[in-house]
Amino acid sequence: MAEPFLSRIAGLGDAELLQYLRAFQEYRTEAVEAALAELDRRGLSFPEGERARIRSGLATRDAAARDRLDRSFVAGLGPSPAARLRRIRQLTAGLLAAGLGTALAIYLRTAPRGPNPLGYEPEDTKQYLRDLELYGGKLNVLATEFTKGWYGLWEGRNLAFTLGWLTLLVAAAFWFTATRRARHLARVEAERER
Repeated sequence: MAEPFLSRIAGLGDAELLQYLRAFQEYRTEAVEAALAELDRRGLSFPEGERARIRSGLATRDAAARDRLDRSFVAGLGPSPAARLRRIRQLTAGLLAAGLGTALAIYLRTAPRGPNPLGYEPEDTKQYLRDLELYGGKLNVLATEFTKGWYGLWEGRNLAFTLGWLTLLVAAAFWFTATRRARHLARVEAERER
């Protein structure tokens, strides 16, 4: 299947072709090479020094892109795309097992919170809330409720649920990012082999 830009380049005017070559960094290497070949086909002169500069710039850009991909954490996960995807699944499963296992252990080892010996929570009384509002305004009441809720996430059985949700989020983010990068790396390697 021919690339769409190849047919488009043949239809460009001379001035458009030259503009295309002036901004060569913005286009794919294949497209720039096709533009140079179209200039030759039309018999237009283009300085050899300028051709060398364009090819050198493209080679530098492509080498930098290959280097970034080769240094990617996904490249170190395996020699082939299938091996990389298998390793990503294994790492994601490991993250889930470790995080959810830890959350389950915390849940099972933590006793439920006992009742307050006073029979009620002093922070939940209308008098306490009125005093908070009197001294700091509505924003003070909201900040106090937020702080109490936030700290409540990190203690007792609530910590197990917090850790479970954080594990799910981290594992999903890792899997999504790693599979996208692995598929991109596979496409780039396939293009290199052509």
